[in-house]
Amino acid sequence: MSNFSEHLRRQALRRADREALVDGAHRWTYAELDTDVDRHAAALLAAGVHGGQLVGVLGRNTATYVLELLALARIGAISVPLNWRLHANEQAYVIDQAGITCLLYDDDFADDATALVARTGLRIVVANGSVRINGARGLRDLLEVQAPGVRVDDVLKGPDDVHRLLYTSGTTAHPKGVVHTCGNLAANHLAQVLELELTQDDRILVSAPLFHVSGLEAPGLAIFVAGATMVLTPTFKADDIARIAREERITGMVLAAQILFGMLALDPAPDLSTLRYLLFAGVAPTVRRQVKAALPHVRLIDTFGMTELCNGIVYMDAAHEESKIGALGAPFPGVSIRIVDESFAPVPPNVEGELIVRGAKISPGYWNDDETNKRTRRDGWFLTGDVCRVDEDGYLWFVDRRVDLIKSGGENVTGAEIERVIAQHPDVAEVAVIGVPDPRWDEVPKAFVILRAGSTATGEDIREHCLANLARFKVPKYVDVVDSLPRNDSGKVLKRGLREL
Repeated sequence: MSNFSEHLRRQALRRADREALVDGAHRWTYAELDTDVDRHAAALLAAGVHGGQLVGVLGRNTATYVLELLALARIGAISVPLNWRLHANEQAYVIDQAGITCLLYDDDFADDATALVARTGLRIVVANGSVRINGARGLRDLLEVQAPGVRVDDVLKGPDDVHRLLYTSGTTAHPKGVVHTCGNLAANHLAQVLELELTQDDRILVSAPLFHVSGLEAPGLAIFVAGATMVLTPTFKADDIARIAREERITGMVLAAQILFGMLALDPAPDLSTLRYLLFAGVAPTVRRQVKAALPHVRLIDTFGMTELCNGIVYMDAAHEESKIGALGAPFPGVSIRIVDESFAPVPPNVEGELIVRGAKISPGYWNDDETNKRTRRDGWFLTGDVCRVDEDGYLWFVDRRVDLIKSGGENVTGAEIERVIAQHPDVAEVAVIGVPDPRWDEVPKAFVILRAGSTATGEDIREHCLANLARFKVPKYVDVVDSLPRNDSGKVLKRGLREL
């Protein structure tokens, strides 16, 4: 089975009456979901969409979005979830670079759709809601004319066929289109089910945007492979997520660190009694222990992931949450990881080097970008550009982005190490460290710190804390206390944005 939508046929037979999808007050059983995907597939075919066509989807996390992604898979089209946080000019770049000829859009993005039609080669436009731009077909009209019980066969796909393109957040130059094949999805879904121990009794909250790999694949669509229930939330607000988690008896979810902090600050504390796992990354060990104290029954999962890896390649297992705290986990089934030096030779355990990865879930490359493909692939391995180490038990430890290494006085300083130390200061909520030019040392570390509410700590206080815990050459020469940090659409801090300041 290579076409993901075929899983719905199986679940409609085996779990017809079990709940598959929840979007607010709207609910679908597996039988209803499979039937509705057929209707949407027939509607898209009637609009002129065909197999192999690249289709942009511009919308928020709704059932319609999920139904369209599943319907596009069923008819063999290639979906391209579009980042609605981008400017229309940036979206136009993606459409042109990918070769997208069809656009599906929500009402909220009608203005963007209008601009995109004027600037690009879009030929087919479908309005998901009631706001139709000139020339757009209405999804509701297309659905209404479909015969009751219409059935659309799943297009046969092989593991090397392209399922979708996901464009990176653009932390360097233009966004890059990452190819996800049908085989990538199959390998990731199997790994997600095994690593998260998903069953039909799970109810998984999807709050990350569906244009992002964490929304689609952590576990994302693997929820349907397990016969579990996907619950959508259209907002990223801590109180909304807490409410839905309580009302829908959520058993698992992925949270960005800032949302997690917001939930833990709620008064009264949120009811997460049904939660069995929480997946998040980029949190200091001291904070992780605080979360564990607040949620002792919950498995806390750290990870290392990239769009190019079809989400994560390691998860922290429950048995080593405490003994390996600070590590990111051990490799997924079917994934090989290696740490190499600058000559591409493997290094011993606990020695730092570049992380390279290979396996069935790793993207074969970037869309229409041979130059970047050559630079990031070698002998079947994907070169992540990240500095990591693997311990004697095979667990991955993140050190730093290679591009974020600070070269100070002939020494390599990792911003991540300084960030971990500063994050242990009781008054620090968040921190990011970069290298800035220095006439004597070439570069020196500079820290940007967000303080906890009510704190009066100064930059000098943070430096004193660093002096007590780091070698002097690693202590930031400058510490700026700020209200916010620049971030990309997945919540990661943009070091480039800090350097531009």
